[in-house]
Amino acid sequence: MQSQVVSVNFSSLHRKVEFNYELDLEKLPKPLQQFRSDLESFTPEELQYLRWRMVWKSLARQKQLPPKEFDQFLKDIWIIRSGRGFGKTLAGSNWLGIEGATYPSMYCVVAPTKDDVRYTCFEGPTGLYAVIPPQLIVDKNLALPSITLWNGSIIRGFAGDAPERLRGPQHAAGWLDEIASWMYPDDAWDNLQFGLRLGPHPRLCVTGTPKPSIFIRDLMKRTDVIITVGSTYENRENLTASYFKNVAKYEGTKIGRQEIHGEVLDPEESGWVKRSQWRMWPNDKALPKFQFVLMSLDTAFTEEQHDKGRRVRAVRQKNEVRERQQENDPSACTVWGLFKYDTPPVYHVMLLDAWQEWLGFPQLIKRVKTERLRRYGEPVNVSTFRGKPMIVGPYKRSPQGKKIDVILIETKSSGISLIQSLAAEEILAEGYDPGDLDKLARLHVVSPLWSHGRVWAIESDQKPREFRNWAEPVISQVCTYSGEGSLKHDDLLDTSTQGLKTLMDNFIGALTIPKDPEAEKLKAQIERAKQLKLKSRESPYG
Repeated sequence: MQSQVVSVNFSSLHRKVEFNYELDLEKLPKPLQQFRSDLESFTPEELQYLRWRMVWKSLARQKQLPPKEFDQFLKDIWIIRSGRGFGKTLAGSNWLGIEGATYPSMYCVVAPTKDDVRYTCFEGPTGLYAVIPPQLIVDKNLALPSITLWNGSIIRGFAGDAPERLRGPQHAAGWLDEIASWMYPDDAWDNLQFGLRLGPHPRLCVTGTPKPSIFIRDLMKRTDVIITVGSTYENRENLTASYFKNVAKYEGTKIGRQEIHGEVLDPEESGWVKRSQWRMWPNDKALPKFQFVLMSLDTAFTEEQHDKGRRVRAVRQKNEVRERQQENDPSACTVWGLFKYDTPPVYHVMLLDAWQEWLGFPQLIKRVKTERLRRYGEPVNVSTFRGKPMIVGPYKRSPQGKKIDVILIETKSSGISLIQSLAAEEILAEGYDPGDLDKLARLHVVSPLWSHGRVWAIESDQKPREFRNWAEPVISQVCTYSGEGSLKHDDLLDTSTQGLKTLMDNFIGALTIPKDPEAEKLKAQIERAKQLKLKSRESPYG
């Protein structure tokens, strides 16, 4: 028997969305009959354009249409932050397409990769080719990709992993898809902003399922942004029952909150150290008497001319050399005080000061020389200390309080230079070598200090039950860090872990999980029962 070959046309199973944009003037709805004479003067393209806008407005859910503030040019960026399957691609393609058909100009689409641009934003089931009436497209290039409309507008695609391609082109508006997945979001965004200069009101529509990246969190804080939040369930009528059956298992989980409901998760949720584990020293309580004060530094200066922390590097990737800007790390400093507390008294540590700043080598030496003279704690008048971190105002020396006992500097290349330069001026500093431990391992080593309630920061004198402003960056970095890439800058984290590790090694010692009296009692009873059982088995004959 001959085998039969069955051919399946997958295009019949996964068709693009089809819209009927024909406008028959003979069958106009009654409300439009009064405009028939005006409509007869329209070109066929203008009628298609009018019909397109009418169809989309009738089909779209309210959240798929631009908010009033964005539509009236009161906001420059519209973010559609939603779960999977919400219909954000359909919203983005219709918005940009109608913008291009309304205002002849240059427009851009940016997605994570070139394939995403082509196969989702342009050729996807709800992409630009699906929603723009074919009669309005006079030319298209699948390779770029690009679309030229009948009115002269050009919509061109770019990839977020090739930010340099956005250097040069200029646009009146853009649709940015899945920006949280761009490889170089900062570089691509910067180049895009410099080219967003056509027309009186350049605008952007950003669509995607969010991730708690620093870039996304900063973008949502902008005052020129308006955000639409949507859930996968809002598009239930256009998705299959099996799809919802499959995603139901993610309900109540972190991934479900993000991928179904479009929630931007708090990055501190994934951190090893929790914010609740930081103890708050009351604002109206005098500082304790410190037995040891340590200044911990993580240096990142450059011998070259400092250009506000930005420089150009050549990056070779996929056999293509690209130039992109990369921001240097700042130099960072934290000061920690060791003191006895609780009954019986045990060692605790307090964050006394913190700063991070982009400094050249001479400025860094001057900063360290000045601030090493500061004193902390009882019997210093609390009002002379509170709310005045090192970076604010001139410091006035005081004979009271505890001076800094040790300056600790990580022994990387720039740190070694600083140690040597300070030694030449008879200022001794200790070098710190983390060895083979990575940043996360170093955080794990000192994390018992937080779980045992031994780490303090000072309460704000302006906002009750909140920490000092200068302490917040330290607390945020410590609580957010969960591995490489979880922080844009982790220099304050480095100063914290190396400082606390030094205090543990020299004063506090290793910490273990506190003993549970009930568990210890049960353990003793079990051990006693074992001994009695063994004794009963002893031979009576010796």
